[in-house]
Amino acid sequence: MIRSLFNRARNPEERRVRAWCRQTLGITPGDLSLYRQALRHVSAVTEGRTDLPDNERLEFLGDAVLDTIIGDMLFAAYPDKGEGFLTRMRSKLVSRQQLNALAKKIEIERVIESNVARSQESSVPGNAVEALIGALFLDRGFDRTRRVVVKLLHAHFDLGEIEKEDRDGKSRLLEWGQKRRKKVEFVVREEGGNGRGKHYVAEVRINGDVRGTGHGASKKVAEQDAAQSAFRSMRSRKPQPPKPMAEERAPAMHAPRRSGGGARRG
Repeated sequence: MIRSLFNRARNPEERRVRAWCRQTLGITPGDLSLYRQALRHVSAVTEGRTDLPDNERLEFLGDAVLDTIIGDMLFAAYPDKGEGFLTRMRSKLVSRQQLNALAKKIEIERVIESNVARSQESSVPGNAVEALIGALFLDRGFDRTRRVVVKLLHAHFDLGEIEKEDRDGKSRLLEWGQKRRKKVEFVVREEGGNGRGKHYVAEVRINGDVRGTGHGASKKVAEQDAAQSAFRSMRSRKPQPPKPMAEERAPAMHAPRRSGGGARRG
């Protein structure tokens, strides 16, 4: 009773965040300040307001919680699949592209505090999703957080469609290059420590230009992730009007946007 009195929404912004949590997450915040912090990007914290923490710490926590939830969900959903398949599926579901897509579907920008221009492509919405998961975990515990996250994923994504993308992307991309007489190469470099701490980064190069990147705990996983990145770029490219007297061409693939911080795998 006392806690609810202190946590009562005191202004329109707090009432908006509380209403959004009820509508979108299906929960009433216990500690409203956690959710407000999760939705506050560092760009919204001015120099004189150190009392307003940004969402970076909660993003770190939410990242770990999300990995565990999705790992548990996939482990139960695919009892006959191996580690490689499960790793690739998890990488797709927690990729920055998917998190940004989820953020858009749940209209998180209605409640985000940020001074980053919304017309500018960024990882702010996806990072806020992770931070929100961290806040929910601290406020309601793992089991409730897991139920909320799994419900959101099933409501907004088709696991069957994502699973179809798991076919051997590297082979399909090499076949694509052969048909169009383009040189497709996979270049892999190792990052991190020794043994189980190794991490690999793969690049897809088409006619010498980098067209996709991927990450993984093995070279094979990193190459498959890079191939899927390249295919996603092709699908997302806006169609262009045909050029007269030109040979048939495959859709050009954009190099992934590089940003200064917080880029995740995927």
